[in-house]
Amino acid sequence: MSKRQIGVYILVVLILIFLSLFGYFIWKRYHFAVTDAVFVQADRIVYVSFPKINGKLVKLYKKEGDQVKEGELIAEIEPFDYEKKVLQLEEAVKEISSQRASLLDSKIKLEKEISLKVDQIEKQLESLQAKKKAQLERIEALKARLNFVRKDRLRLENLYKEGLISEQSLEAKETEEKELAHQLSAEREVLNSIEREIKALEKSRSIVENEKFAVKSLASQIKALEHKEKGLLNQREEAELYYSYTKLKSPISGLIAKKFHSEGDVITPGEPIYALVDPQTFYILVLLEETKLKGIKKGAYTKITLDAYPGKVWEGEVEEILPASAATFALVPRDISAGEFTKLAQRIPIKVKITKGDRNILRVGLSGEVEIKRYR
Repeated sequence: MSKRQIGVYILVVLILIFLSLFGYFIWKRYHFAVTDAVFVQADRIVYVSFPKINGKLVKLYKKEGDQVKEGELIAEIEPFDYEKKVLQLEEAVKEISSQRASLLDSKIKLEKEISLKVDQIEKQLESLQAKKKAQLERIEALKARLNFVRKDRLRLENLYKEGLISEQSLEAKETEEKELAHQLSAEREVLNSIEREIKALEKSRSIVENEKFAVKSLASQIKALEHKEKGLLNQREEAELYYSYTKLKSPISGLIAKKFHSEGDVITPGEPIYALVDPQTFYILVLLEETKLKGIKKGAYTKITLDAYPGKVWEGEVEEILPASAATFALVPRDISAGEFTKLAQRIPIKVKITKGDRNILRVGLSGEVEIKRYR
């Protein structure tokens, strides 16, 4: 074979290779929309900070790129002042609680004593009232007997004057009358003594009843201490909450995307300490030219490659085709009111859900290339 023939053969082969590649390129562009306006994004980027407290940052447990679990301790602020406040309030609560318990014991003891005294006095009064009733009945019986004897004595005096009875019979009756009168006087003295005892007991009962005001006073003091204790408990709960804020915990499981401070920095409330990214929410943002949008539908198969990881492939599907171009929300939108503008192909944001591939090596902002299958 001559050199001329070899040259022709090589030229034909090159032409065939070129035509094959060109045909594959045309076929590819017909069945797939291809673009390099591709960025890794995340639906969940969380900025974590110390809420409501400020202070010196004494410990940072994570650095950029580290993995964290939900609830894991990631930073601390100097806790001394907040811990001291909690301890002070705990001591105040214990003191108030002790005072309230002491007063409550005194109140219970006083109530029991009053109840016991009242019961005793009531029983004594009941007994004296029974004695008084019996004594009154005894006095009434003596009075009736004395009246009978007095009438009998008057009758005997008349008989004695008429000479019908002896002087001894009259004197015997007079002696009986005197004895009954003396006995009646003695019984009345006993009645007066019983009545004096009753009055004394009633006075004692009034004094005991007045002691109930002391019980009411103790109850008022206890109630005031309960309100004070409740207020201190609320303060302690708030202080414990603020103390818990000195330990910053991760609200999600994910990766440390950014560390904003170093140990020793003075932090103000709400100032970001870390930015966290949830790898499970990674997605691919595609800014597809409007000229390539034909045939792209929700659910379309997608192949993704990233410049940072040559040779690695991720697969996905179109999750959403957003309803406005990327330029619509630009900080400085184009002014087309005069009708004078340079026509540019607009890019439509497309959100691609990752269905296959290693999410753990992805990072927000990585760029690459995407192929989206068209549906004709």
